[in-house]
Amino acid sequence: MARILVIEDNPANLELMTYLLVASGHAVEAATTGESGIELAVQAPPDLILLDIQLPDISGFGVLALLRNEARVARVPIVAVTANAMVGDRDQALAVGFDGYFSKPIEPTSFVPAIAGFLAPEQQGHAPRSPWADGA
Repeated sequence: MARILVIEDNPANLELMTYLLVASGHAVEAATTGESGIELAVQAPPDLILLDIQLPDISGFGVLALLRNEARVARVPIVAVTANAMVGDRDQALAVGFDGYFSKPIEPTSFVPAIAGFLAPEQQGHAPRSPWADGA
């Protein structure tokens, strides 16, 4: 199980990511602004940060730069999760220091396995259990 901080201002996206991560055994903290996300990350460094690029107060690029300068969280993997899905956006995100990049809308079946690559083996959780597994 990993502690994952999700910094996302869209309620539907935040709810979906939180649901998938919790269903996979992870502990999730959420922030809806860059400033509150920075505070949470510095107070209790998570194992992974999922960061939206377009936030209402500070861009995700600004949040990334501030977090990379904080000794307590400088080595925490930070993954962009964004609607910016134009040609070159992924390369730009990786070039400025994001460890990974996911475009929205996220694909629920591949989201948790995809983030596992940013976690230590003992933190990877498990596949979410389908509510239809028992024929219910």
